[in-house]
Amino acid sequence: MNMEKKELRTKLLAQRETYTKEQIDEISLAIFDKVKRLKSFQNAKTVMMYVTFGKELNTIPFLLECISLGKRVATPICIPQDHTMILAETKNYPQGFVPTKMGIMEIAKDTAVAIDPKELDLIIVPGLAFTLSGDRIGYGGGYYDRLFEKIGDQTILLAPTFDDFIVPSLPTGRFDRKVDILISEKKSVFIRKEK
Repeated sequence: MNMEKKELRTKLLAQRETYTKEQIDEISLAIFDKVKRLKSFQNAKTVMMYVTFGKELNTIPFLLECISLGKRVATPICIPQDHTMILAETKNYPQGFVPTKMGIMEIAKDTAVAIDPKELDLIIVPGLAFTLSGDRIGYGGGYYDRLFEKIGDQTILLAPTFDDFIVPSLPTGRFDRKVDILISEKKSVFIRKEK
């Protein structure tokens, strides 16, 4: 299965590279406008989201809007040694952020104020592709799989994705956590009931 996943990731990453920045920004805006209308978002006090890297959907305007709405926002600091994350309280962007060796923007570890994963109401989950039943394939680091083991029952996993990256099936294991809500520019899929 690992080889299958590796080949699939390579193919999906290549496919995603065909998007222009303008296309990504336009699609991102449409998706996050839909997210903002969801009860799961409106009721969430503490929201975690990834900081855009490469050709991912652009989370930055949404991140800044969450802060301006008074939400408590967490962004990840990845710890490569054990593939875990510190969830850093985020009050602005890009102030206080530094690029990692990979070029991903993270809050500087020595200034970070950590948020307990159990306090998260909503996680904006990154991924390369998803199925309509909530299966997900990420980038292979396992960081989010480890995070999902630490969250509370109230936490909703919401995956924003390009419509073209909703696929019929994915090579996932029985311990892989499904996302609860899938939002693309054309679809809104509630795998676990919308709150």
